[in-house]
Amino acid sequence: MESMLDYIKNYPKMIRDAIEATKAAMLPKYDSNDFDKILVCGMGGSAVGGDLLKDLLRSSELCWPVEVSRQYKPPAYVDNKTLVFCVSYSGNTEETLSQFVEVRKRGCKIISITSGGKLRQWSERLGIPIVKLPSGFKPRAAIPYLFVPMLVYLSDYGLKPGLEEAIETLESKVCTHEKNEKIRKIADIIKGRSINVYGPADFEAVVQRAKNQFNENSKLPATWAVFPELNHNEIVGYEDNDLNKEAYVVILRDSEEDESMETRIETTKEIIRSKVKGVVEIHSDGKSKLARTISLLYYVDLLSYYLAVAESKIPEKTDFIDKLKSVLAEKIGLVKKLESELI
Repeated sequence: MESMLDYIKNYPKMIRDAIEATKAAMLPKYDSNDFDKILVCGMGGSAVGGDLLKDLLRSSELCWPVEVSRQYKPPAYVDNKTLVFCVSYSGNTEETLSQFVEVRKRGCKIISITSGGKLRQWSERLGIPIVKLPSGFKPRAAIPYLFVPMLVYLSDYGLKPGLEEAIETLESKVCTHEKNEKIRKIADIIKGRSINVYGPADFEAVVQRAKNQFNENSKLPATWAVFPELNHNEIVGYEDNDLNKEAYVVILRDSEEDESMETRIETTKEIIRSKVKGVVEIHSDGKSKLARTISLLYYVDLLSYYLAVAESKIPEKTDFIDKLKSVLAEKIGLVKKLESELI
């Protein structure tokens, strides 16, 4: 089995593979008036692609609102004018399966993205279009497979994500020995500490992803917040106390940030610096929004891996998650109940 590091370094190839898998799926092309909103159903690592899509579409010319649903039921407004991506890498995530059953009842346009499990079985049985992913990955390590198919599909509706530029940026600027060593040094500085992750709202998905990766891969407590919102609340949490004295602040910076955001971040650093163990920064690479997003994603994933190694943790293991899922399956048996609804 490949290690988490192998997966991370293989992101450029995974993006190319995801493009081909989506094209091979021969997904249906709806009329542009057939849907007016997008819902992404998923949990954990499988939901991150929806967050990334939401950030990307926010700054595009396309006007579809996007929501990511991490629950057992989709929002009440979801109807037959909703394009739904049901994303579960394993295909057995009970929350996603529950939403799959419900959005089918509501007549939504559904596309499943999965490597197998019940989601693939049910989709094949019901004639729901599927992007079939390779198996054997941890969901959080399969992020290109879970994100890119949505970009490829929506490119038929006018989205211009810039996938080739993103791949080129990864290969030429990001996945290099020099950058890897820089991230490793940051890990050596902040290892074993709680982490507060901040970044611009335009990259909210990556900020949240960083927090999640520090939890799952590094086994560290972490929080996340974004500028400018955190300047209206979280910054006050540093006043008159020493609760963050042993914490590090990791700030994700956009290489294309404007003067207003730069001033805001620099001022925040000066205000909180004396209240924390230290502040470190990670800057994006690339020109397009997608390239800058993917570069930051790569860096935070790599940092979470090196933090785990520095503390002799196994990045691939998530014992508490596995235990919880096992207990829920035994005591509730939701998936069996859902399957009976489809028969």
